[in-house]
Amino acid sequence: GDDIRLISNIYWEQTAIIKYENSYSPYIDIKRGVRQGCILSPSLFNIYTEKIFKQLEGMPGLKINGKIINNLRYADDTVLVAESEQELQELV
Repeated sequence: GDDIRLISNIYWEQTAIIKYENSYSPYIDIKRGVRQGCILSPSLFNIYTEKIFKQLEGMPGLKINGKIINNLRYADDTVLVAESEQELQELV
């Protein structure tokens, strides 16, 4: 509907320039990801990745206050946690 069209327009034809020391790249098309600093970015990231994180339920992690925690998320950053390298590999 209108909400999806609005979000699509915000993300349509994004470009960026990379600055390194005193030089600049040409414009680069951004084809993936969420906009840095956009108020919608954390919500869009969570909506998009929720199915993935649902699959982690019941898998190994750290027991904290009686609850198994195997991932921590904030905005578009994610940390997977486990008690061993083998358990971490299972999460990946």
